[in-house]
Amino acid sequence: MKSRIGLILLTTIVAASVAGGFFGGKANAGPPHVEDRTQELLKTYTEALATIEAHFVREVSSEDLVESSIRGMLRTLDPHSSFFSRKDYNRLQEEQQGKYFGLGITIRPESPGSGRVVIVEPPAPGTPAYKAGLRAGDVIARIRGVAVDDWDINEEVIPNLKGPKGTTIDITVERPGETEPLDFTVERDEIPLHTIKYAFMVRPEIAYIRIDRFSETTSRELDGALDRLAKEGLQSLVLDLRDNPGGALSQAIAVADRFLKRDQVIVSTRSRFGKEHEHTTRREQEYMFPMVVLINRNSASASEIVSGALQDHDRALIVGETSFGKALVQTIYPLDGNRGLALTTGKYYTPSDRLIQREYAGSFWDYYNSRIHRPSEERERFLTDGGREVFGGGGIMPDVEVEQDTFSRLSRQIQRNNLFRSFASRLYSGSIESDSDYYAMANGDREKTQKQKEALVDQVQITDRILDRFTDYLVENDLEFSEEEFQSDQEIIRNLLRRELLLLLVGDEASYRIALELDRQVQTAIDSLDQAVVLLKRHQVAKQIN
Repeated sequence: MKSRIGLILLTTIVAASVAGGFFGGKANAGPPHVEDRTQELLKTYTEALATIEAHFVREVSSEDLVESSIRGMLRTLDPHSSFFSRKDYNRLQEEQQGKYFGLGITIRPESPGSGRVVIVEPPAPGTPAYKAGLRAGDVIARIRGVAVDDWDINEEVIPNLKGPKGTTIDITVERPGETEPLDFTVERDEIPLHTIKYAFMVRPEIAYIRIDRFSETTSRELDGALDRLAKEGLQSLVLDLRDNPGGALSQAIAVADRFLKRDQVIVSTRSRFGKEHEHTTRREQEYMFPMVVLINRNSASASEIVSGALQDHDRALIVGETSFGKALVQTIYPLDGNRGLALTTGKYYTPSDRLIQREYAGSFWDYYNSRIHRPSEERERFLTDGGREVFGGGGIMPDVEVEQDTFSRLSRQIQRNNLFRSFASRLYSGSIESDSDYYAMANGDREKTQKQKEALVDQVQITDRILDRFTDYLVENDLEFSEEEFQSDQEIIRNLLRRELLLLLVGDEASYRIALELDRQVQTAIDSLDQAVVLLKRHQVAKQIN
């Protein structure tokens, strides 16, 4: 028993040591007395594992015990060092490589806690789902003939839909307007995981690009988006990094590189040994247009590198909320058995030498959930290239602070009860009479041109008649509200209903565009572009001086 557990632990430690040599420099042996002490502690550890496995009140897995002990060990270090099980490590590799093998559908639960899932937007042309004939609004009720009502969407539904390229999966869907379930056999294929899902002209000459995370494909996706938008008249840019948790450091550097002049510092990293590595721009030419970067309290790590670099070099105006405050560098070490370890190996600093890491001396729960940022008067001050004051030690503070919108009690209730979505689905299927035949609009021609899609967006409006029917629908579903509440929320309710309909009819981008119309942070960013013009001139002057 001891030898089996010891072997598991030993292979993990050896693999980590080898990985340390590959990713983080040579893993040198320590002094003899340190090695002897380590061997003694490892012996104690394996004895404890063997005792637990042999005598605990119920049978336990040695694999689970070892993985749990590694997680416990990492929790004594910092909030961001973490262990990846096989499943977690596979998911991490998918995200970093920017692809997976599956059907190419976006799904969400039909109702909270249900394993049945709704395809929430039209599958993209060329994907397995599109070729098979799946549509937005289809409810996946069975997988391989088994009802999925009590399945967990992340633990059971998604893993069953994914699979090796060329393999098939049998699914049964219930489709609005069809009296009988429909059976499909879909052949899995490679599906790209785009990090830039939204890139369009939000107003004449003003482009909007949202980066969801940073993976190996992000800089290429950005180049493609900028080239396409330049042909559509791009003169200024709103770059949205809200809720972006970070990702590949190399891609954060590549993104910042596109907007800064050659040889400017983007970020520097320092290890416990005091070593510093400066990452500087390498491109010969930067994109020269006014920029606003949007951040919020969930913008972290790589997104803070980009926003911090552009702020320090006076290249972009930062709008939104103070970011998360993560400046710890994680190096990914592969471990035995397709597991992994993300270990904090350094800290990163912005070009003005700001460390933006928040304090984490208290509990990790407080670190992740309280998000208490020190006010500017308590933070260390730094200067941008142009002499503007910026602050370190607790996230990137925006130049223009705008809090995120919150919905009223009524709108939150409607969302929690899934009533926007269910009402839109009934309008779409025709089970609720409306002013238009939405199902015919969506399915009359699968190969709609961009102009046809845009025309369809204009046709979808929430009329007073539809709004009256929605009021009746809320009452039928036992939702209590006053006439004053409904009238106060009327603009938001129209917007949310229109979003859900467009999601079924045209796709996610059209729905997302409508959402931006009531997004106070985005609208402030657009209105702040005049300030970004001033910053760009300051940046160009500094470029000439240097």
